[in-house]
Amino acid sequence: MRFGWAIAGAFLWSASCFAGTINDTFGQPQNNCILTYTPPYSTCDVVGNEMLYDIQKATVTFANGMATVSIYMNTGAIPYGATSLTLTPFHDAGDTLMPGDIFFYNPADGYDPDDPDTIQNLAYGIPLIDHGSFSAGDLYDISGGVSTETAQVALQDGSDFYRWDETVLMTGSGNPDSAGTVTVSQYGNGVTSAEYEITATVPVTAELLSLESNGEIGLLFSSADCGNDVIQGVVSTGDSAAAALPTGVSSVPEPSPGELTLGGLALLIIGRQWRKRTR
Repeated sequence: MRFGWAIAGAFLWSASCFAGTINDTFGQPQNNCILTYTPPYSTCDVVGNEMLYDIQKATVTFANGMATVSIYMNTGAIPYGATSLTLTPFHDAGDTLMPGDIFFYNPADGYDPDDPDTIQNLAYGIPLIDHGSFSAGDLYDISGGVSTETAQVALQDGSDFYRWDETVLMTGSGNPDSAGTVTVSQYGNGVTSAEYEITATVPVTAELLSLESNGEIGLLFSSADCGNDVIQGVVSTGDSAAAALPTGVSSVPEPSPGELTLGGLALLIIGRQWRKRTR
């Protein structure tokens, strides 16, 4: 589904802890879906096998200097009967696929796959699986050498049904802003509730929280780099974004040494002028 719905009453309040949930359609029958090569690509929530792609919900928590994003979903990235809950590339309809990256954006700027001009608003990303130069769980600033790519660019497939214009992965290279982790745990049966809970945890940065608008931040995630199911919405960062930062980290950028030097010189000149006028 393009936009999930956020539960306003799901915010958790305690000692600088702010959280929200975005819900998506889950377990929808797939027998009457009409698929197309143009938006919206399907009359159903999921394109393809719901046991490989269906997303139930996403939760986001900012607490104690950490951002935690949990995606509740079915995925082909964990083989059936696997004894190790580790995300790996998987195959479907002749394509090699992987889970999409988690993206953050400023809700005031927005993101719409049908409007290419809004792709630039996806400002930060967290991969759930290592790919290219990106490490699972780390937070990356999407600027400079880091950009994004759509499902069509990622798959180079012009014959299958999927959400071609959905932004799904980061591409290029760059150093992470902070290093985090990804964990996977069993959640449900995959039919009435998602089979897995996939959680990315990363230290919060002031730059990430600068995306806040009216106490909220936007989130986008595709269950695979084909965009066969997508969840998007906004969640609360709390009344004060600064409260979610680690102790000693300011949400206001500190002046550089050069700025401090110039400021000091300006004060010195003003002081001398004032003394001249008072003599």
